[in-house]
Amino acid sequence: MRLAYFLRVATIATAVPALAGAQGLADAAAAVMPQAVSIKVGSGATARTVTQTTLPFVFVLPLTSRFNVDIATAYATSDVSVDGKSVSSISGLTDTQLRANLTLGNDAVVFTVGANLPTGQYKIAEEKADAAGQIGNDFLIFPTSSYGSGMSTTAGVALARSVGAWNVGLAGSFRKSTEFDAYETVDGSTKTVLTFTPADEVRARIGADRFIGEGRLTLGVTYSSFGNDMLLNTSYATGDRYIGQGMLYYPVGGADVYLSGWGLYRAKGQQFGGEAPYETVANGAVAVGFRRGNWYIEPNVEARNWQVDGYKAGLLGNGGVRLRYTSGALTFMPGATYQVGRLYTLGGGETFDVTGWRASLTLRWH
Repeated sequence: MRLAYFLRVATIATAVPALAGAQGLADAAAAVMPQAVSIKVGSGATARTVTQTTLPFVFVLPLTSRFNVDIATAYATSDVSVDGKSVSSISGLTDTQLRANLTLGNDAVVFTVGANLPTGQYKIAEEKADAAGQIGNDFLIFPTSSYGSGMSTTAGVALARSVGAWNVGLAGSFRKSTEFDAYETVDGSTKTVLTFTPADEVRARIGADRFIGEGRLTLGVTYSSFGNDMLLNTSYATGDRYIGQGMLYYPVGGADVYLSGWGLYRAKGQQFGGEAPYETVANGAVAVGFRRGNWYIEPNVEARNWQVDGYKAGLLGNGGVRLRYTSGALTFMPGATYQVGRLYTLGGGETFDVTGWRASLTLRWH
């Protein structure tokens, strides 16, 4: 779930780029990014299909050339169906992320403070719990991975400088979370509210990029350390996380070639009933972009591998195309992807086919 949130933030950052040198209201930017995902696991009458439509939007307001504020939230509908019949569904606003950034020097130091405002869905009823729980998967990755995670505040700082041919950045942050009412169960006339307290998080990141001929290489590693979560007066740990990312861009003829990858390692943790084994997710992608008139066209392929405690847990292949069209202050970016893969029972045994599709549309005004 935390990886999905991390990638969602990266998507928002791409949709609304940094506003270096912006002066005020006239330089404000906004983006709306509707997305739809449908993933089917298994076959026949027992196949389960998880479908989600999400409408995220973000607004960036540069108050001065050094200080800007951004706000992001989403409306999402998630549904689980078996043999074509809906068995669980949830809809509504997600939490809202509010962030302020102050830049000092020659864009070399950035201070950030932020808050997660609990505008999402809480005290989730039993009939909605399956749909709310299916979307928090680090392998399948749904655009909205959680409908609510409680009030939290974050403070961070990022530093950047040139070291020879490299541009190097360091960043660190701390997030303080508070308890919230996650689920509500009903037994006859008795209602029970399950209160969840997320662990505090310390995050550190190092990134670097440089030119390679006419191309560019970008690398980054993020480490997240968590305390203990609390649920039903029981403490458990999700395990520290390491995320590595890399991308190589290089122009070849009249095309742009992108080679990219990311990997997740989640260390052992503690879950109800025992130890939570370590897991890894590795992802690699190739994309080729070229122009046709006012359109930028980017077909792409992607492969993903998931392992839990050293056992094969899942394989997934994606193929799709992204488009971009710009007219004045408006940028229009549709995309579509088809997915096929397989989930495995740990240690061998039953396997489950996975098929699905994704569609997205980003509208950016700047």
